[in-house]
Amino acid sequence: MVRYLLVAVALAVSLSGCAQQSDVFPDLGDNISSPTSMWIDVASDRLYLVNSNDKVLYDSTQGNFQVYDITDPLAPVLLGTAPTLSFTGQVYFDPATMLAWAPNRYSQNVNVETGLLYKFDVNEAGAGFLSYTESVIQTDSFGMECCYPAGRAWITSSWQDGDDPVYQYVDLGGDLTPGEMPLSTTLDGGSQLNTAQATYEVLAGPQAFLSRLYGGIMVINLDKAGEADAVPMDYFINDIEQPRGLAHDGRYLYVAGEGSNDDGDWIPYLLILDVSTLTPRADNTTTMELDKDGDDLLVAMIQVGNYPQEVLVTADYAFVTNQNDNTVSVISKAGRNVVTTIDVGRQPVTMSLYTTLAGEEKYVYVGNMYDNTFSIIDIPTLAVVATYP
Repeated sequence: MVRYLLVAVALAVSLSGCAQQSDVFPDLGDNISSPTSMWIDVASDRLYLVNSNDKVLYDSTQGNFQVYDITDPLAPVLLGTAPTLSFTGQVYFDPATMLAWAPNRYSQNVNVETGLLYKFDVNEAGAGFLSYTESVIQTDSFGMECCYPAGRAWITSSWQDGDDPVYQYVDLGGDLTPGEMPLSTTLDGGSQLNTAQATYEVLAGPQAFLSRLYGGIMVINLDKAGEADAVPMDYFINDIEQPRGLAHDGRYLYVAGEGSNDDGDWIPYLLILDVSTLTPRADNTTTMELDKDGDDLLVAMIQVGNYPQEVLVTADYAFVTNQNDNTVSVISKAGRNVVTTIDVGRQPVTMSLYTTLAGEEKYVYVGNMYDNTFSIIDIPTLAVVATYP
């Protein structure tokens, strides 16, 4: 996904000197373009969809945020669209306040070091439906997870240009000024970890697991936020070459990515790691460096499709989007093997789980970046049963 972002921004910059974007590309409007993130709220029968426009099929300065009625989950109905800048990341929805949040990383100027955090009003009964405000965060922010503690969201950034990398947090009920936890650290063997840009993340109680852009998983102690001179990174799992999407089920960490297997072959994989022993540390002055094999963290390495992106975990399965294969791999959690591979739209990335109010895990929605669609997988049959639009 990063490679498309860079191409798009470069194109936007090159065009700005000779023509307006609207002279070259049509407006995005109510269209879907490169869906980046989804959030399903079954209590209100709503789907919240972020379109990042990473492919620049429309005006490259434009993205949007959309609300769909999914009373019939197989026949979504668009209720409204909020125009945004392009390259918006993951969405978080708060049903208590009827607000949705998403970080944005667009800029025509590569030297800009700030991005935006959107706050969308999704109260359909109010006059401000789909209005939004913006606050300043670090640039190149993508991942957003909430909440620990209550009301606090955590935002990743892959920005680093001579500055120390940080992990951002925002108290959603406050003034939205981001706090920062440093990610540069000294490992317990004495070496320095100074390039620690983060992409995907997942929260598990007081811990956050972050995919490091150049390899490795960072384990952050969230209780150290605001502590002067604290070392927030408790652990660094160093031998995971290209991690991307993450999920956690209470004991195991699921990592989609690419790397070397025991035979030395480079494969696309889903890793299952037992991270239950990685308890939060107090008063540590260094970060403990771990090896997934040597420290007995690795439970399974399962080969999946080409260029895996995100992982979504249900009671029985782990679903992995394979961006360059146009498929979703379905892995049995009990058997730790691929049970089927499902054809979806072109370049699938993001996913969201539809669980009925009775607790039945019914559908997986899959956003297809190149097709500008989302596919709906029926979990009992593991087959695509609808595509929108």
